[in-house]
Amino acid sequence: MVTHSTHAEVRIEDALLDDIKSHRGWFTGLGIVFLVLGCLAIAFPWVAALSLELTIGALLVVAGIAIGVHAFSGPRWKGRAMSLGLAALALISGMLMLFFPLVGLVTLTTLVMLYFLLTGATKLWFAYQSRPAIGWGWILTSGILSLALGLLMLFQLEELLPWVLGLLLGVDFIFGGVWMLMLASRAKLLS
Repeated sequence: MVTHSTHAEVRIEDALLDDIKSHRGWFTGLGIVFLVLGCLAIAFPWVAALSLELTIGALLVVAGIAIGVHAFSGPRWKGRAMSLGLAALALISGMLMLFFPLVGLVTLTTLVMLYFLLTGATKLWFAYQSRPAIGWGWILTSGILSLALGLLMLFQLEELLPWVLGLLLGVDFIFGGVWMLMLASRAKLLS
């Protein structure tokens, strides 16, 4: 006898499989992009870490300018003071990251540690929700790896050199690319 939850699991698995099949090309392309970016980040960890830090700094400067312009867009807008405060915070943070990139790397390394911890937990949850659908084991593996990298960074933060940031990002990107490619290839086999 088949229970109601088994029917629901089959429907969810079928819907997930159909969705992966219909977007197989995107999964393949994104998987390849992640693999290439991961290999480049591992090959050039300082460049990857510094590029990431400078890009975020530039984005914060642009965001600060945009928020500042928005603050003056309405003649009687009551949130102007708060917007100007946020604009100043974004501009100052971005400028500090651009003018003092090595100091910014420490902050960025902390943020990446949080990223790994949160994405690891999210991937684990997604793997749990997706099982026994195709590829759920790869998602689980990717989640465990992301969580492990985050915990490694948490307990070794003072001893990490900035190049470790690029290396860890590369490893995470490679595993993310692998599970996307595995999903796409399994969906092709089941077509």
